[in-house]
Amino acid sequence: GVAVRRPTPTGSAGRRIPRALAVRCRAAAPSSPADAPPMGATRVWHCPPPEKERKAQQACSTISKLPPHVLGAGGLDPATQSPQNQQAYLGSLAERFLPVNLSYEDVRVLNVDPPVFAIPRFVPADECDAIVAIAKGGKKLVRNVKRVELGAKLPAPVADGAPALVQRLAELSDDCKSFVRCDGAWLEGSVASAWGDEVGLKTPPPPGAFAFEMPQLCVTAKGKTSDPLPDAYDVDAANAIGSQRRAMCRVFLSDPPVDPNASTSDTSADDSSSSSSSSSSTPDIDRDAYSLKFDILDLAIAPAKGTAIVTFPAFADGAADERVSCVVRAPAESPTCWMDLPIAVGLDEGGIRKPVSMSDVVVETVGTDANVGDAARSRNRQEWRADVRGAEKEGDVATETEGAVAEAARKKLAELKKQGL
Repeated sequence: GVAVRRPTPTGSAGRRIPRALAVRCRAAAPSSPADAPPMGATRVWHCPPPEKERKAQQACSTISKLPPHVLGAGGLDPATQSPQNQQAYLGSLAERFLPVNLSYEDVRVLNVDPPVFAIPRFVPADECDAIVAIAKGGKKLVRNVKRVELGAKLPAPVADGAPALVQRLAELSDDCKSFVRCDGAWLEGSVASAWGDEVGLKTPPPPGAFAFEMPQLCVTAKGKTSDPLPDAYDVDAANAIGSQRRAMCRVFLSDPPVDPNASTSDTSADDSSSSSSSSSSTPDIDRDAYSLKFDILDLAIAPAKGTAIVTFPAFADGAADERVSCVVRAPAESPTCWMDLPIAVGLDEGGIRKPVSMSDVVVETVGTDANVGDAARSRNRQEWRADVRGAEKEGDVATETEGAVAEAARKKLAELKKQGL
């Protein structure tokens, strides 16, 4: 590998560049296939809705997507937006999810609401290969996904001459802190000191404190598609554990599926004899050549090796956001390997409160007659008429107060008649 440092962006000369921006990358092999995607390029597109009707289990808020041409260019660069738009978006994120650092180097927005971000080159490519090499065995996480136990592997070096795995994972967690901003609310002490084998943490964080669970190394076998990943706990599980996952940083460690249509379109674009109509048309893509797909968002992503996809699987109140439910697919040629860095928050003593549903509402039946409502309205009208007539009979001796009461009764009776009651 060779040491590479990106130039400081214009207008940010006084800003300190985070350590994670000085990365090592592999030199391009001369024998690389022509149809291989360039290093650091992430393909993302909208998928057509599935034929089978989807039924949401909760009342989802409005989904805000990017235009196809912006998404096809790799997502939205927050730096292209006005300061007012950035502040408004940050305010919405801080209120409903968690605040983020929109000035993080090369970050891209892939979906506005629910927020989905992509951070390219989060992990160097050669380091991805070293981590994939230890992804052996594992236990079932969900269907077609195995989770590799990292507890016994933490003291060992990532590779020859490299730091210990626990040190490197702690550094990646710190890098994630510079994007997901929970300033002043992070659990004190070393990140790795809180890790546990069973639920990711030895003990739940104090209420309102954020902590990284132990990273999870996961693998999907060749040609397989996983079930939806358990990024957030359901209400009962979160209350039993004492914490809820509020953010997920998912780093892809293997190469994305190759889209054969992309190379074909590129070759035809270079052909001077191609017609103007074909050059102006949008090239076809293989919409099934994805590594990560959000079913409800109809969003498919083929992340480049080392790219981090950041999502927020739960709202600020702890309720899971089913809109970011996602699956992983592996191409037929090779498995898909990735690493999850979950960020959890400690819950209050009462835990997460379940939303009120119709099953929780108790309806009491008054009376047994089917027309009990009509009978009540009829009785109500008779009582108002009695009040009016009584005031009319005693009009000679009625006081001013009694007259006002009678007038109010007449108005009320008129309103009831107007409403059909």
